[in-house]
Amino acid sequence: MFIRNDMDVSYVRMFHASPNGPSVDIYIDGGLAFKNLSFKNFSEYVQLPMGEYKIEVFPAGQKETPILIQNIKLPEKEVITIAVAGNFEDLQLIAYIEGNADNLPENESRLRIIHLSPDAPNVDVLVDGNLAFKDIGFMDATGYAQLPSGTYNLTVNLADTKDTVLTLNAELKSQKVYTIYMIGNPPNLLAIQSLDGSTFVRFQ
Repeated sequence: MFIRNDMDVSYVRMFHASPNGPSVDIYIDGGLAFKNLSFKNFSEYVQLPMGEYKIEVFPAGQKETPILIQNIKLPEKEVITIAVAGNFEDLQLIAYIEGNADNLPENESRLRIIHLSPDAPNVDVLVDGNLAFKDIGFMDATGYAQLPSGTYNLTVNLADTKDTVLTLNAELKSQKVYTIYMIGNPPNLLAIQSLDGSTFVRFQ
């Protein structure tokens, strides 16, 4: 099922990726958009017209002193995940445009990695033992790799070493687009596999 949209809007969601940040309420241009978003969780997608927005992040249930204020410029006709990233003392918003499933054959999938662990060094990611993504630094997003659909073993190593810091299994379904987010801080690293909403959106 595809959502076909001919309006000049983008689909936007928030992702709480700050390992020591509190649950938050997020306001866009003064209006409450996302409530009580906690670490490791995504909001729903909302439609926003192209333009620049003032985003304010408050501890959940409060609206006295924001812990982060940042303007974000949104393009039109994209699907975007905005991460609340960094340790609590150094928060920032980072917008990641999602890749779509255009021209993705049956029984093929797309996968990328985003490194959002503020205290972790650069990493390499191996897929079934083969180097797939190299030297990924904090806040970096890799390009998408196209892989046959199926289940894969992913190994995250310190860059240019065989020192493994995280392992996970990823199930990639036919004609779907995925991002794996590396979050948390050593030694408590986590991997969150997310189905990109762009899998289902087609702009006219």
